[in-house]
Amino acid sequence: MNRWRGISILLASMGLAFLLACGGSSGSSSGAMTVHLVDGPISGYQEINVNIQTVEISGNGGWITLGTPNKTYNLLSLTGGVSELLASGATLPAGHYQQMRLVLGSGNTVKLADGSVQPLTVPSGLQTGIKLIVSFDVAAGTTKDVWIDFDAAHSIQVVQAGASSQYLLRPTVWAYDKIVTGSISGKLTDAATSTGLAGAVVYAETLDTGGNPRIARSTVTDATGAYTLDLLPVGATYYVVSQPVLGTTTPKAYDAKASDGYALSGTTPVFTYNAAFTADAATGGVSGGLTPVATSSQSDAVNLLQTLATPTSGSFAFIVDSTMATVATSTESYAFATVPVGLYSVQAVRTTLNLDGTTTVTSSTLQPATVTTGLTVTVNLGL
Repeated sequence: MNRWRGISILLASMGLAFLLACGGSSGSSSGAMTVHLVDGPISGYQEINVNIQTVEISGNGGWITLGTPNKTYNLLSLTGGVSELLASGATLPAGHYQQMRLVLGSGNTVKLADGSVQPLTVPSGLQTGIKLIVSFDVAAGTTKDVWIDFDAAHSIQVVQAGASSQYLLRPTVWAYDKIVTGSISGKLTDAATSTGLAGAVVYAETLDTGGNPRIARSTVTDATGAYTLDLLPVGATYYVVSQPVLGTTTPKAYDAKASDGYALSGTTPVFTYNAAFTADAATGGVSGGLTPVATSSQSDAVNLLQTLATPTSGSFAFIVDSTMATVATSTESYAFATVPVGLYSVQAVRTTLNLDGTTTVTSSTLQPATVTTGLTVTVNLGL
């Protein structure tokens, strides 16, 4: 064989091999994806039933169907480590992916605390699906393990219509690559009795460069007071925050606490935080209105914040409670009850669903709130 012809053939072969190795965008090589569904805690409902038709991911050639569960899921059954499989080992081209979506069906409902079942309305803007911004790299010959958190606590908005109420789905949904997440677990106890605090809401929060907190994950303690905050993406620092309020007929409140910051990484993805809380018999409340009233494409959550001293990291303003606002015909309101006395601040966070399925988030300015014994302070918020 001619020497130069042999070199040309070798170079051509190497070029072909390179193209095959980089075939994520051309579809010449493939990986797979498995998708799970989980949820966080919410009070006031026995069930939240959402029908999921398909789960899809956006590729170069359009939307790729990963799974067609066509099933109604009770989101409130998917807490404490319980999950549902939406897609199993779905084949897709290797490459980088930036958007997923859940296509919903009909028959969505909520079961209230009194046992009555009400329709859960899905806004028309979600007919093309709930879109999730992601950043997943799928390598050829591998299976990406993805977990979707349907955050029900910040997804149901009550809209009052006359003497009745309508329940609207305003989805807050997150997707995680399981392999690059960690967890924080521990136990919350009563400082006086050392008994576990069952049913306490626990937050994992991050702070941005301006010191503003964001709830990354939430959970509820089990019957022994134990909790696990999982699916926390590594590469960030998390603070565990809780202000336990236990019971419904005669609620018992505890003063809030925050942990030091835990920097989760690939080498140290797991931490433990235990805390003993002091009961506070002196409680009050915070309530108020929001203006302008949210439109049909908007949803409003209100956060209650308090400055807490961590064991060694310093003091920061953390979210100690969060609730969805209630929309009436021409007004909108929120309320926090059984709040230990002290200095707080409140902030509204509005999420607007855009025509293309993406969302825009805006926040009100922080407003101070002083909680005193037996009284509910009024703090109105403007967005």
